Amino acid sequence: MDIRQMNLFDYYYEEPDIESIDLNKVGFRVHASLIYKLGEELISDEVTAISELVKNSYDADSPYVNLVVDPYFYETITEELNGNTTTKEVKGLISIRDAGHGMNKDDIINGWLTISNSIKKKMKKDKKVTKKFERMPLGDKGLGRLSVQKLGNYMLLTTKKTGELKEYTVYIPWGHFRKNTTIDNVPVKISEKEVPLSEIEKGYTDIFIKDLINPELWTNTNNIQKLEKELSQIVSPFKTKNNSFILYAKVGQTELNFNKISDEALEAAISSYKFSLKADCLTIEGYYKADFFERKNNDHTISNDYLKEFLFLKQKELQDCSYLNDNNAFYIKFEQSISLENIGDLKVDAINNMIKHPGSLEAEIYSYSLDHTLIKNQIEKLNFEFLDEVNKFRSYIANNKGIKVFRDDFSILPYGYAENDWLSLSAGAATKGKFTHLKNDTVIGYIQLPGKESYNLREKTNREGFIADEYYHNFELIIKFAIKRINRNREQLKKSFNDYISQVSSDSQDTDSFIMSHEVAVAKARQATEKIDNMSIRIEESQEKVQSTKKILKSVENEIKNISIAPSEKSLLTEYLHQLQSSIISTNQNLIEANNFIKELTLLKDQIKVIEYEYEQLIEKMEDISELAGLGIVAETLTHELNTLVSNTKKNTEEVTEYFKNKYEPDKKIERYFNYVKYSSDSIRKQVSHLSPGFRSVRTVKKEVKISYLINEHIDFYAERAKRLNIETVAKIESDVNLYISPGMFYQIMDNLYLNSEHWLQHAMKLKRISTCIYNIEVKDSGIVHVWDNGIGIDSSIENHIFDPFISNKKNGRGLGLYIVRKLLQSHKSKIRLVRERNQFNNLYKLELDFSQCLKTDEQRGYL
Repeated sequence: MDIRQMNLFDYYYEEPDIESIDLNKVGFRVHASLIYKLGEELISDEVTAISELVKNSYDADSPYVNLVVDPYFYETITEELNGNTTTKEVKGLISIRDAGHGMNKDDIINGWLTISNSIKKKMKKDKKVTKKFERMPLGDKGLGRLSVQKLGNYMLLTTKKTGELKEYTVYIPWGHFRKNTTIDNVPVKISEKEVPLSEIEKGYTDIFIKDLINPELWTNTNNIQKLEKELSQIVSPFKTKNNSFILYAKVGQTELNFNKISDEALEAAISSYKFSLKADCLTIEGYYKADFFERKNNDHTISNDYLKEFLFLKQKELQDCSYLNDNNAFYIKFEQSISLENIGDLKVDAINNMIKHPGSLEAEIYSYSLDHTLIKNQIEKLNFEFLDEVNKFRSYIANNKGIKVFRDDFSILPYGYAENDWLSLSAGAATKGKFTHLKNDTVIGYIQLPGKESYNLREKTNREGFIADEYYHNFELIIKFAIKRINRNREQLKKSFNDYISQVSSDSQDTDSFIMSHEVAVAKARQATEKIDNMSIRIEESQEKVQSTKKILKSVENEIKNISIAPSEKSLLTEYLHQLQSSIISTNQNLIEANNFIKELTLLKDQIKVIEYEYEQLIEKMEDISELAGLGIVAETLTHELNTLVSNTKKNTEEVTEYFKNKYEPDKKIERYFNYVKYSSDSIRKQVSHLSPGFRSVRTVKKEVKISYLINEHIDFYAERAKRLNIETVAKIESDVNLYISPGMFYQIMDNLYLNSEHWLQHAMKLKRISTCIYNIEVKDSGIVHVWDNGIGIDSSIENHIFDPFISNKKNGRGLGLYIVRKLLQSHKSKIRLVRERNQFNNLYKLELDFSQCLKTDEQRGYL
């Protein structure tokens, strides 16, 4: 209590004349200090006082509140009390203005000026909400107005009720409640005035508090930041369709910042979830980006096509998940609906056995990864402006973490603020939770309660959370159940996707069976057969020795009977003899088993001979490869010679053509011949130019080239041939990128794939399985290329071996095409795999080429 300000009013009041009082009308009188004491006990500090007045604007159904604190305001006022005129200098001003429903004379006298008489309490009891925004009132004790005395000594309130034409002004010297007098002696002045008819629908309340108790308080940066933090926790920072209350505030020259959760932050979430409770149905939705499935040390770029193929293959175990085939940032959607009857341990009414329903709710949760590389990639990919650094991003998540609770966009503290992990997300993860589960430090989220439907959830009198009754028990249980289902889905998706990506890795691995030396293997097999033969002979010899030993022991046993020795010694010798016989029998049994095993091994000798035969066949096929290599060398030499011959032929033809024109009369037939020679020369040059980049001298040279250029060159080269065979070529470039690659190697790969498609398309046409032939190339994100045709597809008997050498269903096919393609790609750190998607013939048919490791980097460009 400020003694100086108490003494300021000492002379304002006089005690009533006791002698003049009618004893028949004596009643209780209330000392003015009671108001002061109530305010001191209920309102802890100035920041809390301002918060209470802001909440009053919210309860007044206002769409906004405008708060201004001016610690430098100064004016001189004149007061006239009990015939005394006093001049006083006042410092500091707080104004709080809203556009709510306002008050009329009845509301002011019977409501605002009647302490502890609150219409809000009656509204809560009758489960009523405000007319315009359907808000559930925050206050109900009728004491919020006492906040004024914590802030200043004088208050001027101007208000007009919606639908009425009178504006009222109320003046209250709140500082007088510190005087040693009774409440009825504190002067309250009310004036009224008419407003224009055009303003009848307006409602408002403006409060001006002057002569601040502590104006210097509002010049301190720490106190301003405390007010900003306190007020920021009042209203929801999330942009929702029901945002109906906006807070503006300014302290001195500082405008307080109540930023909404950044769109960039929400966009950067690797997964997000929505769940809602309406009537007796809980609906849960989850949305997963490709980033959710990224793993450390993963050599696969997770693309949309991976997710699509993953869901297609795992559709039986992931029936609640679907693929979003649109421009949405999320690619996998999870959805479930659960009846409250299927959620155990919910409290029910003892009389009607009905679930104690907490009311409708809606929730959104955004989950993040704090991995440095992933955040950096997100910032670059989404072109962030605000959260443009990894540390800034992490700090933002840390400052806004947690799942908060709002009722009509107004915060219910302390849920989700500071370190309040009320759902035990981090505690669960640290004990029995999985690493895939949601964690408090990496989520931003909220639960929104509509006021008119959540009356059963009652707040504590100090507004610090809900009363822990059976309705709150069910509310918390339902939220935790939804999160449990979300965690189960996250875990299931991660596990299934890891299994899938392991299969993809297996499909992409080198299966070249020639890595092992076959000569060494066959030599070892031959040595093994020799050892088997030697072992068999030694076992037979051992068995003969055992039989001989058994005869000797039998003879010894007979001799012992005839020897004249003490009975005890004879008994001892007989015992030793029996032990030897037992050992011999056991050894013989082991030899018999070993002999049977050797017989089984002997059967393998025939199989080894088969292996030797297959090896010889493989050697012959390797000779085919050598022939192909030899042909390649000859073709390289021939190409050089053909280039020279074609150039000379074209040059000589042009010279002869010019000579003929100058010496002889025009001859159409000869001109046509000359044109044919030039056209043929150009055609041969084109064919040779396509072949030459594939030779080693050119193929090893890498350069930067757009993938669209390579694809278009490939299609252009085969255009005439495809047209002649009625094959339609379709190219779709979704993402054009620069590759650091050998064009010759690229052409060799695409040639092989086209010619393979060409063969099988014609085969399908002959069988009348298709009516048109289509060859497709599609360039996806990050250097991923899909190649397929509309033919029958890959025979299921070889679908897991098509990249092995000598595997082919073509008549007289070598089976080296895709094997060579894989080897060429591996030389450029690239991969090829057969996508696990089936066509109309239930066959795998689509090849995926991964050039992501060939993307041009700044280092390769020489920038670093």
